Amino acid sequence: MRFFRFLLLGVCALSLSACVNRQQADELLVKGCMAGVGALLPEGEKVGQIKDKSFSPSPEGPNLRYVKITTSPMDGWMEETSTYECTFEETFGFMNANYVASIYQIRLGDQIYGKSGHEIQGSFEDFVKLTDAIRKAMYE
Repeated sequence: MRFFRFLLLGVCALSLSACVNRQQADELLVKGCMAGVGALLPEGEKVGQIKDKSFSPSPEGPNLRYVKITTSPMDGWMEETSTYECTFEETFGFMNANYVASIYQIRLGDQIYGKSGHEIQGSFEDFVKLTDAIRKAMYE
């Protein structure tokens, strides 16, 4: 009987230690957004250092999370600020024991990559490059 109680306590402790909270999930989304933006920028351009980031539920639907990142890459001698917007579809498991997010949309200026309503924006090659970069940044 003691063994069973000890085993039950161990399982409970492990399940609670694996919980993902909102802040941890948001930090994963920042990593994914930065990787996705980096994969879509023209060759030779880099994302730069994060100056500001904000998070909110997306107005596009339930289980969607909006991430806005402001960076300031150095372009030669001149510092310029860029803003990137990412929307992720996310799912939390039972009691937040696991977390999965996938890209829904990325906006780079006027360009949209991913989904917009029921249509896919951007080329298939861009979408594959985008999803691969985000998956590696968030889950590997």
